[in-house]
Amino acid sequence: MGDLGLGRHITSTARLKNDYSWPFQKISPWLLSNDINVANLESPIIKNCPEGKTGTFIFCGDYKFLPYLTANKFVFNLANNHILNYGVDGLTQTHSYLSDNKITFFPEFTTKKINGIDIGFLGYDFISDPKLNTQNLIEEVKKYDTQVDWLIVSIHWGNEYLSQAEEWRVNLAHQLVDAGVDIIHGHHPHVWQNYEIYKEKPIFYSLGNFIFDQSWSYETSHSQIVRLTLSKNTVEKLETFPIEIKFNSQPIIMP
Repeated sequence: MGDLGLGRHITSTARLKNDYSWPFQKISPWLLSNDINVANLESPIIKNCPEGKTGTFIFCGDYKFLPYLTANKFVFNLANNHILNYGVDGLTQTHSYLSDNKITFFPEFTTKKINGIDIGFLGYDFISDPKLNTQNLIEEVKKYDTQVDWLIVSIHWGNEYLSQAEEWRVNLAHQLVDAGVDIIHGHHPHVWQNYEIYKEKPIFYSLGNFIFDQSWSYETSHSQIVRLTLSKNTVEKLETFPIEIKFNSQPIIMP
């Protein structure tokens, strides 16, 4: 899935309801049927997270969400333009909270073994650093590709709200697959963009919003989540599920 933000309305709603399971309630049965759920965590998790006023672009999430992040089997990319909204201290707290709750996170190369299959993760953020050296990315991919069965690269990239990926992203995605990436997990535009299969590897340019408080348009409050069924070296099945984010905070699978 795409952007999972715990800031602003998400934390405010959970506090008002005194229910930190609220954002996950309708989607949790789907999440629990998977081995892992990869998302982009679009906010640090900190102690004493202040109220997120509507309109602010400084995000943080309440640590009381953590048991539900663990229970719903999340693996998080942290390479994005909001993870440092509360500085290095906020990032350090986020690392500690995720580690203490046994939640896998990256951008640094991280692995997870599931049913005998080794999966590796790398994350990159072109929004905070648009001049990121793409050759360095390619070299890292070549370095780590041989260490795992599946290498997933999660990328924060692209202009917001576009209906399709820009040419530079398509070209880079193809280069990364040529270098050894098996799955590209794209996010930041906050809207769904069509995926492609390139050399039998799925490229998701933008998975849109998953849990996010952008109910001001159809495109930002509707997206798709994807289930990949993997064997050791083949995508056995690719399924998409349309979702609607209800109440500006709670995704549900649409009929």
